[in-house]
Amino acid sequence: MCLDSRIRGTLCLCWLLAALGAWLQDAAAAGLEYPTSAVAAKDGAIYVADQYLPGVSRIRDGQAEAYFKASKKFRTPLNSVRAVALDAQGRLLVSDAATSEVYRFDKSGKPAALTGGVVGVPNDIAVDTAGTIFVADLAMHCVWRVASDGGKPKKVADVTAPRGLAVDSNGNLWVVSTKQPQLIRISPDGKAKPIVEGRVFEFPHDVAVDDQRNAYVTDGYAGAIWKISSSGQAAKWVSGAPLAGPGGISWRGTKMLVADPKAKNVFEITADGKVTPLLKQQQ
Repeated sequence: MCLDSRIRGTLCLCWLLAALGAWLQDAAAAGLEYPTSAVAAKDGAIYVADQYLPGVSRIRDGQAEAYFKASKKFRTPLNSVRAVALDAQGRLLVSDAATSEVYRFDKSGKPAALTGGVVGVPNDIAVDTAGTIFVADLAMHCVWRVASDGGKPKKVADVTAPRGLAVDSNGNLWVVSTKQPQLIRISPDGKAKPIVEGRVFEFPHDVAVDDQRNAYVTDGYAGAIWKISSSGQAAKWVSGAPLAGPGGISWRGTKMLVADPKAKNVFEITADGKVTPLLKQQQ
C-alpha cells in the first residue's frame, strides 16, 4: 500500500508538472518574445513573425495569440519565421529560415510552400502590385523574384547581406543592407542605384517607402527609425523609448507598424511621429 501510494503520488506530481509546463507554454504564447516583422490584414488583425516562437502570432484587441503553432523541432516548417507580408490578394506570406522557404496561408489557415526550399535564409519579403514576391536572401547574398503563384525563384540582383525590402508605387525595389551601400534602389529594368553613401546606419533591419518616395529605415542598434528624403538626405525620424531595437516595418494605411524584438512589442507610428504600443499588457 505504501509503495502504491508513492507511485500514485509520483504520478500525480508528474501530471501537475506537465500541466504547469503546458500552462507556462500557453502563457508565453500569449505574448511576444522576439517579434521581427508585422503586417496588418484588412480585417484589422496584425500578423507577427516571432523568431523565438515557432509559427505565427496574431494581435487582436491589444492581445497576442497564436495564429499558427509550429513545431519546436529544428528544421521543421515555420520553426524560425523571419518576416510576414500580404500578397496582392491579401493572403498571408511568411518567410522561414528553418526550411529555406516562403509559405502562403489559405483561408483555412493552412500554409503551403511556394519555392521548393531553394532560398538560403529568407530574411524579408515584399510584394509588388502585380503580386510578384521578392525575397531577401542573407545566405546567398541576393534578392530573388518569385511568381505570384510560386515556383522556382529567379535572381533579381546580387546584394551583400540584404536584410529588408520594400516596393514603391513606381515598382522600384528598395533593399537595405548591413554592408555598403546600406540602401539601394533597383528599378524595374534591373538597374541598381545607391541611395546613401558610407555607413549612415549602425545596424539597419528593414525599409519602407511612402508615396513621396521618402524611405524609412529601422536601425536596431541605434534604437531609431531614419527618414531618407528622395534626394538621399538621412536624418533620425523617431528614436528612443518606447522603441528599443526596431526591426520590421510596414504600412497600415498612413500609419507605420514597427516590430521591435528588444521591446517585445509591435508599435504603431503616426505621420507626426507619435508612437503607440499595440500590446496592452506591455504598455
